[in-house]
Amino acid sequence: MAKMTEVLAGGNRRRRVFAAVVGLALVVDIGLLAPIAAAATTAAQGNAAVFRDQANKVGAQSCANLYEALGQGLTRGAAFSVKTEADKSAPDAHIVQGVMGMSYDLPDLKGVAGGIALAAPGADGCEGYLVRVAPFQKPCAEVVSLLPAGSTAGEALLGVWQYRLGGTQGQALMIPSGSNCVVVTLSGMTQRK
Repeated sequence: MAKMTEVLAGGNRRRRVFAAVVGLALVVDIGLLAPIAAAATTAAQGNAAVFRDQANKVGAQSCANLYEALGQGLTRGAAFSVKTEADKSAPDAHIVQGVMGMSYDLPDLKGVAGGIALAAPGADGCEGYLVRVAPFQKPCAEVVSLLPAGSTAGEALLGVWQYRLGGTQGQALMIPSGSNCVVVTLSGMTQRK
């Protein structure tokens, strides 16, 4: 479902940077989880194995590859710290979740952000979702220009701007906050058996 875009120099660099930090997530009731906490890990950019390692440590191995892909997509372009949890009694049969704190130093995004990655096994493989909340230091009208090509405006939700991101990259909700814009991005992925 989701397509993560590499950050490239040239042409539409700003759109590509934004596309690298956006991504559809369904709201999942994680209150049903009995958590097994893994130690929070701070990783520099490029530490690709941190998500798979943490999923394996909490016993959630069936969706470790998808969890890793979601985590990498969510944290691309950021320094981050992650805490991974899974169901205590049957971690490989239920949701594995990661809660992240991130710090960006990109041309159009500087500062801290938060994110959640969820991956769950199903009959045909694994399904996963990510959610990112990132404050941009500019008005939402300016942030719209950073959306990936092909993005379309959706229904207005009580002052919250909704967009379908081009290239099936998910959705973005833009929430005005004074002269700034808080962007909530949502993206989903599947992994077939």
